Amino acid sequence: MNRTTVRDAIGAGRARLDATLAAFSDEAMLERIDDAWTRKDVLAHLEAWERRVVTLLEVLRAGAEPDDDGGTDQLNERFYRAGRDRALDDVRAGEREAYAAVLAAIDRASDEELFDGHHFAWTDGDPLADWFRGNTDEHFDEHREQLTRSAR
Repeated sequence: MNRTTVRDAIGAGRARLDATLAAFSDEAMLERIDDAWTRKDVLAHLEAWERRVVTLLEVLRAGAEPDDDGGTDQLNERFYRAGRDRALDDVRAGEREAYAAVLAAIDRASDEELFDGHHFAWTDGDPLADWFRGNTDEHFDEHREQLTRSAR
């Protein structure tokens, strides 16, 4: 794995997400697709995790350990509450900005920061590049099925 393969994988995942989102009108983005979430909420969720991985790098560089904030489920709930009342245009713009911030963070990171799983002890041996992929292309793919569900 190198910077080019990471960027290529993330870019390919982004293209898949963009193709999925392009199928939905503004009205369809606001349709509920499960018990609580709309497609807009899913996009806001993706944005929140993109922002979180950028912050993770900043925190680790500062020599601190990130707060776990109660774990994934609690973070997801907090992100949902923070985003559910945002306007669709705001969510779209915010997610695009968050994605650009991810790419910029990858570009600014050293090879050691990205690929040496022992550079940051907090990652327990996982290269930070895996964290970036887990919060971008892999995460996008995880939620594409949810985005394509029929409205309830």
